[in-house]
Amino acid sequence: MRERLLMAFSALFLLLLVTGCMGTVTHASSEPSADHSVYLDNRGNESATVGITIVRNATDAIVHDWSYRVDPGERRAVYNTDSASPDGIETFEIHWAVRNETGQVAVRTNQCFGHAYVLIREDGTAGSTYSVC
Repeated sequence: MRERLLMAFSALFLLLLVTGCMGTVTHASSEPSADHSVYLDNRGNESATVGITIVRNATDAIVHDWSYRVDPGERRAVYNTDSASPDGIETFEIHWAVRNETGQVAVRTNQCFGHAYVLIREDGTAGSTYSVC
């Protein structure tokens, strides 16, 4: 009986291995993905000028440096890390300035990170965040 179970298990294991159904397990943080946008999102009731400077840490180069006027209720994509053609997984720092506030947020070009957002909240204060798995 044991021999039959062992034989059946071995056959199933071999079948799964040969068909590719037992691939290696990888975590999303170790898989490159260059498509990450930087969004400006004004949830307040006044227009604002947002300064954005993006630094590619691998080369220490400024890859984007611009100011944008963002109207109330407007969400706008202003940069995508794919445009820098990152080599594998890299970190991009997004530095921002709105009114009298400054801050930064970083994204990594892997499948776990999503987009970065510079926000003007309903009360007019600014902040930043990113999506992650």
